[in-house]
Amino acid sequence: MLHRLANHRRAVVVLVAALAVGGLLQLTNTNPAVSQSQYINAYEVSESPGMDPDAGVWSKIGSVSIPLTAQAGQYIAGGSVTAVKAQAVHHEGRLYVRVSWSDSTKDEATLRAQDFSDAVALEFPASGETAVPAICMGQADAAVNIWHWRADSNAGLKDPNQVYTSAQIDGYPYTDSLFYTAREAGNPFANPDLGAVQSLYSRAFGELTTLANQDVQGMGKHTDDGWSVVFARDFASINPGHASFAASTTVDMAFAVWDGDKDERNGRKAVSQLVTMNIGAADAFEDGGSNLSIMLIAGALLLVVAGLGAGLAVYGYREKGR
Repeated sequence: MLHRLANHRRAVVVLVAALAVGGLLQLTNTNPAVSQSQYINAYEVSESPGMDPDAGVWSKIGSVSIPLTAQAGQYIAGGSVTAVKAQAVHHEGRLYVRVSWSDSTKDEATLRAQDFSDAVALEFPASGETAVPAICMGQADAAVNIWHWRADSNAGLKDPNQVYTSAQIDGYPYTDSLFYTAREAGNPFANPDLGAVQSLYSRAFGELTTLANQDVQGMGKHTDDGWSVVFARDFASINPGHASFAASTTVDMAFAVWDGDKDERNGRKAVSQLVTMNIGAADAFEDGGSNLSIMLIAGALLLVVAGLGAGLAVYGYREKGR
């Protein structure tokens, strides 16, 4: 009888300890090693970070390291960038995402056919989609919205005679778009007014299109450590294929990076798996503040687990003495 009672008490203690540990993991948003999910918290901030990748807010919140691999597929290479660091905040209904990665070369000039630009892209499910889309350009019943930033667009257009100062170049008699065929045809890379980011829509390979309303902004900065790029867009958008955002919601997202120095372009790139972005409704922790309530609860849970363990040890010792 005593043996059965002892086993019952041990089972209760183990169950309570397991629940306490599970609660601690949930509270601190920590996943077990076997879990494959990753989370990015988009904190609400009291001041707009603007488009500066070095804005002070980014040093006050943590970053999440997202692993990348080469784009899967026959004859497709890439994958020279192995990870990116991601951060996100929102202010007055506007989302800001900062992505940074190591890259020793600054590839922002693509005047020659053999030159390719550094680039990064974010991918989200398009608005109204109820299924998780295929990570590679979406699918027929689950489209994606892609924000594509390029270093050459970030640097702006440069006339060939400014780059090749000793070359002889014929000049156009006029400067309107009619005499710039790519610009007149609507090529976004030939239009200096569209900015460094394109907002794109896709539901399969070969169906990538530019959305009519380009409402995503982006700005990148290169240092000895590599690139840092900030994307920004209002939660609300008039595009039918835009991504949907709102406070107190979650959204799937994925990353892709191109290293122009490694001849990466199109399908030659490094990509991530889908991660989850939590768009919180609570203020971010500022310098001088603390996660005091979470720390206290986590400490209490740890004390409960430790107390249960000590109690079990004492009880077992007494039972053994009998």
